[in-house]
Amino acid sequence: MDHLLDSRQLRAFTVLAREGSFTQAGRVLHLTQSAISHAIKSLEAELGCQLFHRLGRRALPTPHGRELLRHAEMIQKQMGQARISLGALDKNPRGHLRIGCTPSASQFILPTVLREFKDSFPLYSITVVPGETPDILTALEAGGVDVAITLKPVDTTRLNVRPLFQDELMFLVSPLHPWATQPPKQADFAQQTFILLSRNSLTFQLVSDYFMKLNIKPKSIIELGNPGGITELVKVGVGVAIGAPWTNRAELASGELVAVPLLRSRIKRQWIATCLKDKPITLVEQTLIGLCEDVSISLGAA
Repeated sequence: MDHLLDSRQLRAFTVLAREGSFTQAGRVLHLTQSAISHAIKSLEAELGCQLFHRLGRRALPTPHGRELLRHAEMIQKQMGQARISLGALDKNPRGHLRIGCTPSASQFILPTVLREFKDSFPLYSITVVPGETPDILTALEAGGVDVAITLKPVDTTRLNVRPLFQDELMFLVSPLHPWATQPPKQADFAQQTFILLSRNSLTFQLVSDYFMKLNIKPKSIIELGNPGGITELVKVGVGVAIGAPWTNRAELASGELVAVPLLRSRIKRQWIATCLKDKPITLVEQTLIGLCEDVSISLGAA
């Protein structure tokens, strides 16, 4: 019982448990039925318990078998991740990395990160999956992306969270807007058009909570999923945006936009890079997250 289990026997065991037939398990593994039977008998002898009920041509896991299956699947998944990580240590590692990120992260964080990443992994292919925080985290849990760069959600139970930086939302207005020279009063809000990120974004929810807290009902709201589009509308005087100054650093420096503190309250956001907690992080994913942390140092100071 103190000996390590044979990985080939574990493989035969998991395939048989899935297929339910010695014959079919043999086909999957390109082994004879006799070889599968011998592997299972040896494993049962090693563990000192019966792993399958033999019912004619069928093989059904016993309670001991079901318990072993839970561990065996986890072991084989970890072995597969280890193989991927070791492959990343090759001279010219190849692979495919899927990155989920919000529009702001895609525009302002990823370009520098990917430039550095490609220096280390030039043969890796990359897919960037854009979306708002709730959509990206749903894709992460469904296995659609490997790493997510998003805002921190309320529930992080299933996430391996790596904090990047914190920002604060402000009013962003044209220099010709009255708020550029005179701080707004609550009564002024009712006459303004506010330009916000799309309704399914975490930022929209934060701003909605802010309006509700102040008992404010804006005259109108324009929703856009593109931060650049929001900036252009504000510059031509269409309305007031509520956004983070670091995403408009150039426009603020040139005087095309003016940042005005929010009235009576503050909205702070935490940016994160994250993977699933129960999934081992590969060397490639660790490298990408580390680069995100490096780039975020300057953003957090903005």
